[in-house]
Amino acid sequence: MLVVVLVFVLLLTGAIATFLRRATVDAMIARHRDEAAEAESLARGGVRLGVALLLEDRLVEEADGFRSETLLDVWARAGAVEIPAPEGEILRLRIEDASARLDLNALLDEDGAPRKNAELYLVELLKKVIDDMPGRPEQKRYEPEDLARNLLDYLDEDEVGQNGGRESDAYQKRTPPAEPANRPLLSVDELRLVEGFDGPLVDALSHYVTVFPYAKADGINPNTAPPHVLALLFHGVGTEMGLADENTVRSVLKAREGGEVLCADEASNPSCSPLSAAVEGEIFPPPTFKTDVFTVVAEASVGEVRRSARAVVDRSKPDEPLLLSWQVE
Repeated sequence: MLVVVLVFVLLLTGAIATFLRRATVDAMIARHRDEAAEAESLARGGVRLGVALLLEDRLVEEADGFRSETLLDVWARAGAVEIPAPEGEILRLRIEDASARLDLNALLDEDGAPRKNAELYLVELLKKVIDDMPGRPEQKRYEPEDLARNLLDYLDEDEVGQNGGRESDAYQKRTPPAEPANRPLLSVDELRLVEGFDGPLVDALSHYVTVFPYAKADGINPNTAPPHVLALLFHGVGTEMGLADENTVRSVLKAREGGEVLCADEASNPSCSPLSAAVEGEIFPPPTFKTDVFTVVAEASVGEVRRSARAVVDRSKPDEPLLLSWQVE
C-alpha cells in the first residue's frame, strides 16, 4: 500500500512540475508577445515623431528664407538623446538626409541619359570601394570599367550598350532571360541584378550610396555627408578630375566643425561659406544643399524586446508627406 501511495505521489509531483514549467513558459511567451506589440507601436510612433521634426525644420527654413540641411538642424540632433516613454520604455530616433550619400540616380540627366563624366566618376568610385573591401586583392577580381558601363547600360533609357552592342545580350543568357531596367534604381539591393555586381560588392557600396530621390537627383550634400562619403566628391578642372583627397575632406570637416554652413556661393546667403573654399574646381555630380527625402529609423525597447521601424520620407509636399518605403524589424 505504501509503495502505491509513493508512486501516486511521484506521478502527481511530476505532473505539477510539468504544469508549472509549461505555465511559466506560456507566461513568458505572452509577456514577450505583449512587449513586442508595445515596442512595435512605439517604433511606429517614433517614425511619426521623426516626420514631425522634419516638417518643423521645413517650416523654420521657409520662415528664414534659406534652405540648407546641416547636422545642426533639429532632426539631425534627435539621435543624441533617448526619448523616455511613460512606462519606462526607451525610444531612440536616427534621421539621415538622403543626400548624405551619393544618389546613383544622379548619374542620369533629365532625359534618362548618362551625364558627362558619369562613366569616369563611376570607375573611380568603384575602384575606391573595391580597394576598401575586406579580403586579399586576388579575392576581389572586379573590373571597375566593365562594372561602370554595365550600370549605366542598366540605367539609361536606350537599348545600345556603352560599348556598342545590345544592352540585353548578357541578361538574355540568364535563366530565366531578363532585361536591363532602363530606368532609375528603386533600391540599392537592385544593384544585384546588374551584370557583374555580386552580394559582397553591393554590401560594400551600400555604405556609400542611395537611390533617393528617384528623379531630379543631385550629388552629395557636403553639410551632412560623413567623411567616407565626402571622399567621393569628384572635383577638378577640365579633364583633371579626381576623388577628394584626405586634405580636401579635412577642409570640409573643419568648416563644419567651426559652425559654417557650406553653400554654392555667398549670393544664396551671406551667412554661408562657399564650398569652393574647401573643394577646388567643378564638382560632379553637382552637390546639393537642401533635401526633401530622409531616412527615419526609430528603435524602441520594451522590457527585453526591441523593435525598429525604418521609413524613407519625402516631405516635398509638407501637407502630404509621402512614405517611399517602410520596414519593421
